[in-house]
Amino acid sequence: MDTTDGGVWEESRERHRMKDEQKERRRVVVTGIGAVSPNGIGWDCFVSALKAGKKAIRPISLFSPEGLPSRIAGEVVDFDPVVYIQKKDVMKMGRGAQLGIAAAMLALEHRGVPFDEEEKASCPVIIGTSVGGLDFAEKEFRHFFDHGVSKVSPYSGIAVFCGLVSGEISRRLGLHGRSVSISNGCTSSTDALEQAYASILSGDSDIAISGGADCCVSPGIIAAFSRMGVISTGYNDRPSEGSRPFDRDRDGFVIAEGSWVFVLEEYAKAKARNAEIYAELKGFGVTCDAYHPTTPDPAGTYICLSLQKAIKAAGLLPDDIDYFAAYGNGTRINDVYETKVIKEVFGRHAYSLPVSSIKSMIGHSIGSSGAAQVATAIAAITHGFLPPTVGLENPDDACDLDYVPHKSRPAILRHALCNTLSFGGKNAAVVISKLQDDD
Repeated sequence: MDTTDGGVWEESRERHRMKDEQKERRRVVVTGIGAVSPNGIGWDCFVSALKAGKKAIRPISLFSPEGLPSRIAGEVVDFDPVVYIQKKDVMKMGRGAQLGIAAAMLALEHRGVPFDEEEKASCPVIIGTSVGGLDFAEKEFRHFFDHGVSKVSPYSGIAVFCGLVSGEISRRLGLHGRSVSISNGCTSSTDALEQAYASILSGDSDIAISGGADCCVSPGIIAAFSRMGVISTGYNDRPSEGSRPFDRDRDGFVIAEGSWVFVLEEYAKAKARNAEIYAELKGFGVTCDAYHPTTPDPAGTYICLSLQKAIKAAGLLPDDIDYFAAYGNGTRINDVYETKVIKEVFGRHAYSLPVSSIKSMIGHSIGSSGAAQVATAIAAITHGFLPPTVGLENPDDACDLDYVPHKSRPAILRHALCNTLSFGGKNAAVVISKLQDDD
């Protein structure tokens, strides 16, 4: 940053120009949050667990993991779908859809006001999910190969599709706007939020349901990631020590499940009804490395650009970011790579910028992980604390930033930046901000 008088003047003018652009457009705020997470169900439980640094990595209980290289996961162990869905319908869908329906219902409950008929007629549902009903498909394929076609569920043809997740949320809440599921790997839910955000900014809608839902804890998915060499296999006998982003002893990510869904509204409409507003979505940045199916581009050009675009779209400068919600999946390559990217984007500010990974507590839920990061950022901003990176006992020499190790810290936060990456070189970032009425 130029510290001469001219540099300061130019920086000031740029900041005012970006704020003027912000004032001319509609704004998107969060008025309801539903969390169905390995560390707690419901917003209050999720926030309390974050603040306490509660680790939710456990031995797999959804099926017998015998013979699998990885036998631990971030499961929502106390989830009963019948609380949210009629028992006769539970068997017609995969677990990811069940988690999504529950989170959407909790988000609407958290909003505190039911949708009126006008809102129901136009509200879109845009949900990110990487695998949809693949867990359902695995079971049905097993029935087919073992017993033939007569034992296959008649609901298999729809239950396996990613589109069922958003469709069932729309149906359960009686919402008639467009219903879309986005399956784009680990950026799925960030991409879904970006589309919902764009829908409100454009005036296409004044309200939206968006977020992510995924159940990636299944034998086939674990087997696939094990063959890729990206999943943790060294902590099967010590689950509470698994999932160690930025730690020297990390050995890959721990697979997980979960759903985080948000009610988004246009700011003026929400303010007019005196809604409780939890945060504002300020800007997104989306790019693609176009480099390799699984390995990020070592140059980091386009992941840096996605972060820079999000900051600029928010009308901010890099030094304005108070907290970085890292992708931080705990693989050998990613954590060093992300650290280098943070240094490139933030310069000297990188060394005073708190960085942490929610995956250290709940594992990696793939398509819904971006929504988990957004929920984490909102919790941090609204409740005044920095979520920790738990299990960071032996920092990697190449990971030398402030990852908020071990336990949370009190903090006053204005702006958080959430970073997500996906296979295929996909990058998606979003700035989450504390609401300022005079922005």
